[in-house]
Amino acid sequence: MNNLNLSQRKTQLITWTLLALIPIIGMAVDLIAPALPDISHVLHGSSSIVQNTISLYLIGYGLGNFISGILTDVFGRRKLLLLGLLGFILVSLSAAIIPNVEILLVTRFLQGLTLGTLAVSTRAILSDILDAQKLVALGVMIGMMWGIGPVIGPIIGGYLEEYFGWEAGFYFFSLVGSLGLIAVFLIVPETCINTHPLKINILKQNFRELITHHQFIGLSALMGLNYSLMIIFNTAGPFLIQNRFHYSAVQFGDIALALGIVYVMGTLVCRYLLTKYDAKQLLFTAVCIFLAIAIFAVGIVYFLSNNILFITLISGIMFFATGFIFPLSMGSGMSLFRHIAGSATATMYLINTAITSISAALLSLVHMQTGIPLIWTYLFLTSISALVYLILVRKANQQVQR
Repeated sequence: MNNLNLSQRKTQLITWTLLALIPIIGMAVDLIAPALPDISHVLHGSSSIVQNTISLYLIGYGLGNFISGILTDVFGRRKLLLLGLLGFILVSLSAAIIPNVEILLVTRFLQGLTLGTLAVSTRAILSDILDAQKLVALGVMIGMMWGIGPVIGPIIGGYLEEYFGWEAGFYFFSLVGSLGLIAVFLIVPETCINTHPLKINILKQNFRELITHHQFIGLSALMGLNYSLMIIFNTAGPFLIQNRFHYSAVQFGDIALALGIVYVMGTLVCRYLLTKYDAKQLLFTAVCIFLAIAIFAVGIVYFLSNNILFITLISGIMFFATGFIFPLSMGSGMSLFRHIAGSATATMYLINTAITSISAALLSLVHMQTGIPLIWTYLFLTSISALVYLILVRKANQQVQR
């Protein structure tokens, strides 16, 4: 139970209001992805520069999580959440009103910064009002709600780009952000009853506790590595599918929609299996299975390097893996440090987005002509995931059991 004297009905209303905001974060990459080739053409930017709108967004998102994670334990949750939504609305409008590639890069970074504030404030509020057991289970629900963004984002973005131009996606963001701002203002109260003063020694103590916790670091790294599986497709997919295979933005949106549905299926299967099996057992099994599939895919891709069905199928399996592993890792990590929830979620998502943004930036340097580099990237990420799990997460679990 929470210590805020909230009724069960009020707690549920706050929870669902916050969950409804999460798809905005999932859409921030996927809704823009179908428009990347058109942005490159209209704004006269190279494909690698335009792809960096994704990595810059992720860098901003990680910093937004980190900075607001510190501030939310000092100043509370509600003000930062409202400020993040207002900032998101303004920078989204700026990207649409000022069509310039340099301005676009800056606004994408600022979009990430503001949504990072939204994300960490949301998770901190949920940590305030829910007990540890419900929080672990909610991690899967958060993953599913986030997955709605990749499901509906590409199809919305594809149609907006096809009929109204690439700017329409940013107008859409400002509209959705405005609705979220109104809902939070009316429904969500301040939930932080134990603020901490902004003192360097306290911050150092909190972060020392976090970064020396091997299981926490391992779970955060797993989130980043598996989220990268999706970001890699969103970074390289539009140019591979639209430019190399000559599909339209709407057709790419349809493919991305199918992959987003697969991601949500992964979260649903994970949620169901959590009622029957231990989370640690499920995480170990999932890491092993998806690594084996990636190894198999590399052996086949040289025969099917230009087969869109094969590339989509393997990408779908990787999306399913993300839907399964990402929420498991997030829920487990969030439950470890509820006494410093803001700092913990800030550190968790800084690690997560640092790994993801580096992956996206490196892939933007690769010229995609076939599916071979994409499949090899999947194998690399799943292999590193397995190593991280064995060295950090599984070893820590075994020490606790002893």
